[in-house]
Amino acid sequence: MKKVYLVLAFVLFGIGAQSQHVFNKGGLALNAGIGLLSADGFIPSINVSGELGIFPTGDVGLISVGGIIAYKYSTYSYSNIWLDDNYNYHQFVIGPRAIWHLHTFTSDKWDAYGGVGVGIKLGSDYDYNYESYDLERKAHISPYGEAFVGGRMMMKSGFGLFAEVGYGTLSAVKFGLTFMLK
Repeated sequence: MKKVYLVLAFVLFGIGAQSQHVFNKGGLALNAGIGLLSADGFIPSINVSGELGIFPTGDVGLISVGGIIAYKYSTYSYSNIWLDDNYNYHQFVIGPRAIWHLHTFTSDKWDAYGGVGVGIKLGSDYDYNYESYDLERKAHISPYGEAFVGGRMMMKSGFGLFAEVGYGTLSAVKFGLTFMLK
């Protein structure tokens, strides 16, 4: 029972203590990375996201807003006796995001967060044309939504690594470099 009180006291002290966090109000961050794992398989995507800390939620955290841009290029080859075709697909995503940064622990090296986003997805696809007996490229625009959790580990002041896991953009796992600009 003493251990429970000790842990509870430590957590309450940590929440109430005035401390520095990786991401604070007015903070500006930029992430640049690659993404893996999607409905297309292991084909990587390139993504850039940014955010600005705007709304503190007390000792619990901070809400930031920003956006994401991501691109993926995929190819598919098909060959048999009669047919030898190569197809390519382009996918592009752009949209705003809202992120909640957890401030219940004190650290100037780690940042844990979760968020949601919406936007548009532009891409190309192929439809079979029964008159010409061939596939025809079709452009499409569709809405998308995303939900994710992630974290940052700062290596130096203003520079670190990030990773995100979620659903919605071009890949389920994103990781790369993070830059704290402000």
